[in-house]
Amino acid sequence: MSQANVEIVMGVFRAFQERDDEKLFAHYAPDIEWDLRGYSIWPDRPLFKGHEGIRQFFRMWLEDFSGYETEALDPIDAGDRVVVTVVDRAQGKRSGAVIERVHDQVWTIREGLVVRVQLQDNRAEALKSVGLAA
Repeated sequence: MSQANVEIVMGVFRAFQERDDEKLFAHYAPDIEWDLRGYSIWPDRPLFKGHEGIRQFFRMWLEDFSGYETEALDPIDAGDRVVVTVVDRAQGKRSGAVIERVHDQVWTIREGLVVRVQLQDNRAEALKSVGLAA
């Protein structure tokens, strides 16, 4: 059953890369939480809820970038949660600077839907949050 959770997470990343909102949001529970409290580069609004909250987060996150891509690497099955390393690549719209950020995420899956995504600055913190040693 948990391997299915890894497939759900990877499917979400594929849908995001394809910019297929219908497929993307079909994986999210209506009351999904996007939790950025463990992600130090996002200090302003650390919690987004529901589909509209997630859409608002994406708009805010992507507004300064062009050519934004994200890649999920090394998923770890942790029961009802999946830990994944994420590499974001983009170019600043105003500066033209190319950026690459690496962080980790903990995805919680219930009844086949994503109910929570928790961003962490690094893999050690993400693993710790699911009870696994780094």
